[in-house]
Amino acid sequence: MNIFAIIVTYNAMHRDWISRCMDSLGRSSVPVVPVIVDNGSTDGTRDYVPAQYPDAVWLPQDKNLGFGQANNVGIRYALQHEADFVLLLNQDAALAPDALEKMLAVSDGESLLSPLHLNGDGSRIDEMFRISLREARNTMWDDLLIRSTLGKVYETGEICAACWLMPVALIRKVGGFNPLFFHYSEDNNYYHRLVYHRVKTLLVPQAQMYHDRLLHGNMAAFNRKHLRRKLLLEATNINQGVGKRCVRWLRILFLCYKKELPRHAYIPGSWLWEMGWLLFHISGIMTSRKEEKKGGLVWL
Repeated sequence: MNIFAIIVTYNAMHRDWISRCMDSLGRSSVPVVPVIVDNGSTDGTRDYVPAQYPDAVWLPQDKNLGFGQANNVGIRYALQHEADFVLLLNQDAALAPDALEKMLAVSDGESLLSPLHLNGDGSRIDEMFRISLREARNTMWDDLLIRSTLGKVYETGEICAACWLMPVALIRKVGGFNPLFFHYSEDNNYYHRLVYHRVKTLLVPQAQMYHDRLLHGNMAAFNRKHLRRKLLLEATNINQGVGKRCVRWLRILFLCYKKELPRHAYIPGSWLWEMGWLLFHISGIMTSRKEEKKGGLVWL
């Protein structure tokens, strides 16, 4: 079984992230081929990684492609080398030794699989992952609170792409990440496409990973262009018609007016600027909706 682990790096020397990530893959009970796509790091990552991990596939980029497009580079490589599964793993994440083994044991060869996301030291559930747990089917809470045990797998809703195990059959059905998203929200868009193509998202709670971050990771990057991403996410959602998209846009703009979005979103005139940006890119948005509905290796 060929499993390629795609790690997108950008200044990954912070807190020894890349060492922790790569060493966790080395301890995996299931062998993987690490594929590291570097987004133009300037902190020594580009010297350290090839020297320290010579067996990893090293794909340095001349510029920062963003999270989604860099992952697409790694996914293309995996497909070209006859991958059976692709594991997406953040540079600030580490995998428990038996996590892959437990996910593979319940894979149906079609669904997206995720382990339980813990914080960096494994003492708590990752704060943002708690939101994902709210969408888990009720049987998980029945099992835990009534029977004091957990099953091997549960169908759930959207899960952060910090650790996704993707069968190649899924990738061939849904494709890669949408290039309209640079950083953040590309996994939200991908989940919309999973729903449209009726691909399940499965949580394997006995498999674990450790995500060394607080909330959204880089909060400055998350807050930047927050309003644009929210509007774009609704525009590209292939599960929604024009009417529903307009209603959701109005709701987002109302939240902007009420100052319930990050501060930069309600700078006077920002919503006009972002709506203008959407209109300027309307051709690309319409193309993306058409291509993503067809499915296949779109964006790859």
